[in-house]
Amino acid sequence: MEKQAKTFTLINAAALLEQEFEPLRFAVEKILPHGLFILAGSGKIGKSWLALDMCTAVSSGGRLWDFHAEQGEVLYLALEDNQARLQGRLNKIEAEKTDIKRLHLVTAAFGINSGLIEQTHNHLAAYPDTKLIIIDTLERIRDTEQDKSMYSCDYRDMNALRSITDKHKLTLLLIHHTRKMYDPDPLNTLSGSTGLIGSVDGVFVLEKEKRTSNAAKLTIANRDTEGFCFRLEFEPDNCKWSFIGNDSDFADEEKDENDEPLLSLVDKFLQDEWSGTATALCDALKRIDPAADVFPRTITKRLKGSKGYFKKNGIDIVFVDRDREKRGIKLSRQSEA
Repeated sequence: MEKQAKTFTLINAAALLEQEFEPLRFAVEKILPHGLFILAGSGKIGKSWLALDMCTAVSSGGRLWDFHAEQGEVLYLALEDNQARLQGRLNKIEAEKTDIKRLHLVTAAFGINSGLIEQTHNHLAAYPDTKLIIIDTLERIRDTEQDKSMYSCDYRDMNALRSITDKHKLTLLLIHHTRKMYDPDPLNTLSGSTGLIGSVDGVFVLEKEKRTSNAAKLTIANRDTEGFCFRLEFEPDNCKWSFIGNDSDFADEEKDENDEPLLSLVDKFLQDEWSGTATALCDALKRIDPAADVFPRTITKRLKGSKGYFKKNGIDIVFVDRDREKRGIKLSRQSEA
């Protein structure tokens, strides 16, 4: 029998450009697309609380910070918890105030090599509208023999999990640990080999500025979306991560940009003192000039960037926490000496 020659399956570039593909879909708009992802951080930093926030946002069709979540069924494999601890966590985040009927919880599962993939496909057959699966933690499901290099084993395990996202239109997020060794690139801190990073569609790394601090950074590096670096703050009262701003917003605080149009508008509006939200300030400025180029999503950044310029012109700007959901702005005229 004549041996068949091995050839490549060619894709013509011109023909490829004419093809239409389904647009990228998201579990959480802009930051968490469908596909295979890792959320990593050191032990006890608050990864599971962030994971629960994601679960409740997607299951209720709500929001994670400023980002809308696509509503659907959610499967959360809380493999380091029991039912009593999970109930306590749900009570802590006041989950009863949202629609969580679509959130399904699991505290035990097979490993990657012993039945997890089959379990997951069977669950998805019963709940085909699933949009998000979170496995907490990755280490709890790794039962394949390390018969090759760490890189090969990491790649093999990730490819097995990718069979889920290849077949179903959803997001699979793996909770993982980081190493204790410092590295200026957060992605290099993931425990394991570079095979983990190379075989997933994106990596989220949560880092606290200090172990005892509630302030943290969330670095997001995705294959098919822009990157992000968020500043977050953990609220012990309800165990939620609050969005403080983009890291670039805080870098702008060190600049002194001369935003003369905004200064002129604020100068006309401000009497002695004013405080409120970015939305309220924009509404007030629009009443003075309906054509004013001011918007709630950008005015805080503009004020931060021009804080020094405003101060030189007799207006102090302070950014304050008003409540758990909103950050406020306080404007005041400097008293004359």
